[in-house]
Amino acid sequence: TVFARLKVPAQDGGLPCAGGLLDHGVHAFIVPLRDEAGRCLPGVEIHDCGYKVGLNGVDNGAIRFSHVRVPRTNLLDRFAAVDKSGRYSSPLTSEGRRFAATLGELTGGRVGLSCGSVGVLKGAITIAIRYTAGRQQFGPPDSAEVSVLDYQSTQLKLLPILATAYCLHFAKDHLVNLYCEMKRTKDAQLIEEVHALSAGLKAYTTGYTQDALSACREACGGHGYAAINRLGQLRSDHDIFQTFEGDNTVLLQQVTGTLLKVYKAKFKGAPLSSTVTYLKQYMSGVLPHNPLVTHETDVRHLRDPAFLRSALRYRVARMLFTLQLRLRSQRTKLGDFYAWNSCLSHILALAKAHVESVALGAFQAAVDGCVDPDCRRALRALCDLYALRCIERDMVFRNDEYVAPAKAKAIQRLIEALCSELRGVALGLVSAFGIPDHILRAPIGLGANSGVNIYKEYLAAVGFDV
Repeated sequence: TVFARLKVPAQDGGLPCAGGLLDHGVHAFIVPLRDEAGRCLPGVEIHDCGYKVGLNGVDNGAIRFSHVRVPRTNLLDRFAAVDKSGRYSSPLTSEGRRFAATLGELTGGRVGLSCGSVGVLKGAITIAIRYTAGRQQFGPPDSAEVSVLDYQSTQLKLLPILATAYCLHFAKDHLVNLYCEMKRTKDAQLIEEVHALSAGLKAYTTGYTQDALSACREACGGHGYAAINRLGQLRSDHDIFQTFEGDNTVLLQQVTGTLLKVYKAKFKGAPLSSTVTYLKQYMSGVLPHNPLVTHETDVRHLRDPAFLRSALRYRVARMLFTLQLRLRSQRTKLGDFYAWNSCLSHILALAKAHVESVALGAFQAAVDGCVDPDCRRALRALCDLYALRCIERDMVFRNDEYVAPAKAKAIQRLIEALCSELRGVALGLVSAFGIPDHILRAPIGLGANSGVNIYKEYLAAVGFDV
């Protein structure tokens, strides 16, 4: 499939472009590249892009076309068609809608990338947790050394990553379910919802995973830098996830664009899609804070799912409200393009906040659906850690006086306590991912029941006779 601009002779008073042709924008065409012997067809030139930073098991090439002709019927015509007389027709009235519908077929790729990136994140945190749990370093005088994972600094580095891996696992399951429903029903509102959520979750997941890969590598010290332990390879191979099937910065802007449309639709009485219905009760942007809640530091309150869910939802609605005010103000001075550019950091932050809110909702639903009490307790701790970390790291809550200073300190203490609690079940939680050793293939990350001495395996791999 080749995406190219479709130009036809101007008819019925259409405004022609250069050469007397009317440009209908980008469309998809079937274009044969090779003959039966595998040779490039006339006018088709193909070259490999050469070695890349990573993912060299996947071929990437460039194609140049010179005066290549294909039949009119090679136009993929779900969204547009050209008849024998050269007359263009489409059920979609605007070029923008046609372009969005054409590119919307790429949504499945973004869903797949989200799933793949979560898999990479699971593998990396499995290696790091297993290594730091087994690696001992220093300790009290006249006592045994302690595991690296017993240090608070390591727990604060790795266990929030573990919590996020679980959160994104349930979030991508939620996305996959919506995607399957969209393909089944072809509902227009659901198509737009899945398009936005797939863009946001792909951008958020791949960006987070790339940062987490570096954190996991550092937590494993020099052994993490060894190629055989695969963290470096995973980091290089995964890097491209941030820019293919849509550059992350561009995708996040699409999410915010959808949220702004939702904001306008709310005042016109239009129905809202399932992932943004919560915005109805927050959309005014001027809800007063309850001073008692703002200063509440009790652990039961801080771990209340309703508080955590409301906090992340309030942040999205507040940022959406202030963004539309900023854009309205800037448009009068700068015009649409430069107004958008002047608010870009706000736009990207809003998109990430929305993804975190949706992800938390999926995680909390999974916790509620867990019937095993021990498993549910661990999942609840992971879920709370994820949400509290989101609150702790965003100044919006403090700047907006949603979280008072004393409450912010209580949140930080609770994060440390949850990390300490989860340390005891961390090995079980990564084993629950079910990644076989022959897939993980990192000596320092082999399962506890593999019967393999990880140091002996590592030494043998680098050439020692063991």
